[in-house]
Formats: sequence, C-alpha cells, structure tokens
Amino acid sequence: MISLEQVRALEARVEKAVDLIASLKNENAQLRTHLSAADKRVAELEAKVQLFQQDQLRIEEGIVQALKKLDFFEDAVQAAGEHLQTAAAPSHEAEPAVAPEPAAAAVSDAAEPEIDMFAETEPAAAASEAVADGFSAVDADIFDEEAGDTASADTSQLF
Repeated sequence: MISLEQVRALEARVEKAVDLIASLKNENAQLRTHLSAADKRVAELEAKVQLFQQDQLRIEEGIVQALKKLDFFEDAVQAAGEHLQTAAAPSHEAEPAVAPEPAAAAVSDAAEPEIDMFAETEPAAAASEAVADGFSAVDADIFDEEAGDTASADTSQLF
C-alpha cells in the first residue's frame, strides 16, 4: 500500500515539475521575443545588403559607361591627331634626288605656308562633333563650353 511518505514525495516531485514547466514556459517566451527581434534585425540587414548590392551595380555600370566614353573620346582624339599629322606631313615621294641650291632652298622654304596646329580644321571639327555625339546632352553642352562655345552651354541642367 501507499504510505503517506510516498504521497508527500510524489507531491513534492509534481510541484517541482510544475515549477520547472512554468520557468521553461517563461524562458521559452523570452527566447521567442529575442528570436522575433533578431529576425527583424536580420530582415533589416538583408534589405541594407540588397541596397548596397544595387548601389554597387549602379556604380559599376557608371564606371563602365565612363570608361567607354573615355575610350571613345581617346579614339576620336587619336584619330583626329593622326589625320592632322598625315595632312600636315609633306609628301617625300616627289622629292628630287639632288639637293637644291641653297638660294633655291631658302625660296622654297619661304613659299611653303606655315601650318597652324591649333587652327580648327575639318577633321578636327568632325572629331569634336563625333565625340560630342557620343555624350549625353549635358555632357555635350559641357564639351562645347570647354571648347569655347559658351552660347550653347546650359549650366542650369547641372544643378
């Protein structure tokens, strides 16, 4: 048969179990609250990471576009420079094998027109136009302004 001692021991064990269950429920509620706060923080951080990745892609695209514009500009300037060099270089094919007399050489040098490297020529103007066409409207206005055409520059678009 069951003694009074056994009933009291059983009752003590039940009370311990009930207390343990209550404390575990409180701890579980606290952990759920912390988990909820951590989940919110993770969601915020993931959103920030996504924004940073999007910004990084935009920055990379901007850099690539700027590099393309610079390549285009460099190619146009180089082509215009090469064209000017070939146009400015005298033809050596028709040069006589015998050197001219000193007096004749002085006359021929004086008769040769001086080449102005800074004068606007058709190839340079075409290169300037081609470069300007490669840029956006604001870039083209800035390009024209730097070239000295301030009448077409609209600085209100810059601000």
